Order: sequence, then structure tokens, then C-alpha cells
Amino acid sequence: MNLPEPLPHFVVLPAAPFRIGTPERELGALARAYGGTRESYREESPQHTLTLPPFAIARTPVTNALYAAFVVATGASPPLHWHGPAPPADLRACPVTNVSWDDAMQFCAWISGTTGYRLPTEAEWEYAARGVDGRRFPWGDTWDPACANTRDGGPGRLTPVESYPAGASPHGCLDMAGNVWEWTASLDAPYPYRPDDGREDPAAPGRRVLRGGSYANPHGFARCACRFRLPPAARNEFLGFRLARGVDL
Repeated sequence: MNLPEPLPHFVVLPAAPFRIGTPERELGALARAYGGTRESYREESPQHTLTLPPFAIARTPVTNALYAAFVVATGASPPLHWHGPAPPADLRACPVTNVSWDDAMQFCAWISGTTGYRLPTEAEWEYAARGVDGRRFPWGDTWDPACANTRDGGPGRLTPVESYPAGASPHGCLDMAGNVWEWTASLDAPYPYRPDDGREDPAAPGRRVLRGGSYANPHGFARCACRFRLPPAARNEFLGFRLARGVDL
């Protein structure tokens, strides 16, 4: 497939134990820091350790420019804010938004070919975002508005995908905090995370998990462990996605 826009750079994550979720003892502190009650954060608990097979994940989300190649090639409906088959020029390097989980899955099927591009699972996403040391944000445990596009100090709009290099994750991934919520492959299901319990069945009905927060959210939503969920047909100006694929090491 000859694409007018290059695919994002991919980083390979080896199999290694990492912590997913938030310890139950910290739920009260999250409520005091970010609002709500302990129960508001219960879905992030219990924290547990996983070791995933090696995989690769895109360094940046899918951009409007790359998504436009899919629209042109397949005749898929463009995001509503494009007002036609091409994105506004000033948004070409920004993450595509107004895409549903279904749209993202169709994009993956189109671009996959023999390479197996897909959405990351929510466990893969969290491993890529926080690394093996369980950090709260991709860059560390302390909030820094210079590292992410959120409501706390951001410009109040989308930014190009490489605008916050200081916010890179331990594996070099960008925009894993803020800018756009990112669809994952996973169904909304309680922890502990188990990849074999049906939550990774693409045909199963139910809400799908999003990660990362957006430019319109306060930074509590940009924590690596924060989980959000929507029906797979949902679309709005805050929803995007990034690609992943399996690897053989």
C-alpha cells in the first residue's frame, strides 16, 4: 500500500512485568486531589502486575492527514468537522477526532494488510504510558503542565502530535497524556485485567475503554491509570486512537 502520508514511528516494548491500575490505599488520596469519592476511582483497583507478550505501539496517535488517506481510499465518511473529504489544513498534523471505536477498527482493517495493525489493548496502552516503574504520568509522578495538552495550561484546542516532547513516556511515546482520548481494543470490564476473559473479543457488545484524557479535561484524567469508557459508536471532538501491532522477538 502506497500511502501519501507515512505511518507513525513504532516503538517495540519487550515482555516485562509492570504494574497496572491504582493501589486501593490510594483511592482516597485521588478523591481529595481530583474530586469525587473513593468509589469514583474504584475501577482502577486493585493494582496488579502483568507481563504481556512483546508488542509495538505507535509513538503518536493517528493524524488527520493519515486518516484522510483511509477516507479517500475507502469512501468512508469523514469526521464531521472536516466538512468534506479532507481535513482543515491547520489540523493535518493533529490527532484525528470525531471517530468512533467502529471507525478506528475499520481504519485498522484497511491499513493492516499483512502487518497486523490494530488498536492496543488497555493493558498495552498503560504499559506504554507508564513503563515498568508505575509512574503516575508518562514523564513521572509530578504533574507538569508543560508536558501535556490538558485544560490545566493548554491552549484549549488540539495540538500537533509532537508538540509536547517533554511529556514522552519511558518508551518514547507522545500524547499519552492529554490532547485526545484514545480508543483501546478492550471492553469495559473490572480488574484484575485478564486477556482471556472475553474483554478482548472484538465482536462482543459493550462499552470500550479509552485512555489518556483530552485537551478539555483537567489533568486528573491524564493519569496513566485513569480509565474511561463509551459505546463503540460514540463520536465526539475529543476521541482519537493510535495503532499497535504484535512483534516476534
